[in-house]
Amino acid sequence: MDVYHKVLVKLYEVTGGRDTQSIDFKDLVKGLGFLGNYNDITQNLSGQGWIAETSKANYVKITHWGVKEAQKSLSGDSGADETAELKKLANRLREETKQFLIMVEELSSDVSKEKFAQVEKKSTELSAAIAKLKQSI
Repeated sequence: MDVYHKVLVKLYEVTGGRDTQSIDFKDLVKGLGFLGNYNDITQNLSGQGWIAETSKANYVKITHWGVKEAQKSLSGDSGADETAELKKLANRLREETKQFLIMVEELSSDVSKEKFAQVEKKSTELSAAIAKLKQSI
């Protein structure tokens, strides 16, 4: 578990997973021995949408998404497999799109029923790839 997730899990434990409770985040980070990286940790967790800063200096609340991420970390699911799968699907979509563009260019230079059928088939495959990626996100 990386430093960000360690801090997030500790915040989750201290707040009991309640997104209404604000905590002195600087004190929490200091207690974990990461005070030197306080600004980086705060920016990263805030940038991920896992914490929300409050009007009181150095106080934060865990967000709904932070709760979900902390639970995932505690269950041992780092999300690496999910991220790899999403990248794989996105890369497939990119390659399918490249092929589609090539087919459309060929169609525009030589309009025929055969080329149109190829473009239409590839369009269906693109739609399926988009749907699969959307479902995974």
